[in-house]
Amino acid sequence: MLFRATLCIVVSSLGFGIVGCGGDSGPKLAGVTGTVTYGGKPLAGATVTMQTEGVKGQASLGSTDSSGKFKMTTGGRAGVPVGKARVGISKAADTTGGAAKTDMKPEDMMKLQKAAGGTTKKQEPPKPAIPEKYADPTKSGLTADVGANESKNVFEFPLVD
Repeated sequence: MLFRATLCIVVSSLGFGIVGCGGDSGPKLAGVTGTVTYGGKPLAGATVTMQTEGVKGQASLGSTDSSGKFKMTTGGRAGVPVGKARVGISKAADTTGGAAKTDMKPEDMMKLQKAAGGTTKKQEPPKPAIPEKYADPTKSGLTADVGANESKNVFEFPLVD
């Protein structure tokens, strides 16, 4: 325990941060939530990415639930750095026929593999379920102005073709 505390002090004095050493490392974060719809319907299973301008490092990430709602995190901490953020939203098409992979039985997996031509056939990457233009935060045209007042950090992203 003494070694860990000493290591944290030494590393902190050098200007580096280690997860688990205590204290807040990184930029100040504010809670961010919202909803993603596509064609007027909630978009479940999408990944939301936010890159705050002027903040180097990790992007903030979130996933939509069955009602299209998401909460953002940055480096394992809840929230997004305060400032103007570029937003990307992506979702791969469902290639399981609606069945979750964890719910599949071995015989179902065999059927899918057989339908795909066995193990020697090269698999095509899944096509996106939404237009690709939304995936890249630098090209999507989607933005979020994240403020310190978390009650105002609720964003709606109505995606269309």
